[in-house]
Amino acid sequence: MSHPVILTDALVDEPVTLINAFTVPVGESERFLHRWKDNARIMARQPGYIRARMYRSLVDDVELRFVNVAEWETGKALDAARANPEWRASMRRVLDDPDLHVTPRPAVYQVAFDVHPGDPL
Repeated sequence: MSHPVILTDALVDEPVTLINAFTVPVGESERFLHRWKDNARIMARQPGYIRARMYRSLVDDVELRFVNVAEWETGKALDAARANPEWRASMRRVLDDPDLHVTPRPAVYQVAFDVHPGDPL
């Protein structure tokens, strides 16, 4: 199944966070993580990359088994990284792998509200 590789068009000079929730069948989890790590290695070399975390649900029977949270210095840096041909090819390998039935749900966010311990609300 072919999925489009979506560019964010988040052309802002402020920090952004890419949050991508994935539907992954339970039996394909390790293969998915292996492919995602290959992709993450490419992204980590891009200018403006801060960090990424992949979260795995503690429950097997949830729709969104994995959630990736990637922080970028700016939206422009993220867009430039996602236009990189090496990254695009890596993403194609994840999405076009016949042994993976992955549905990504990417969106780019900016912080709307930040709460720390002791902050008055």
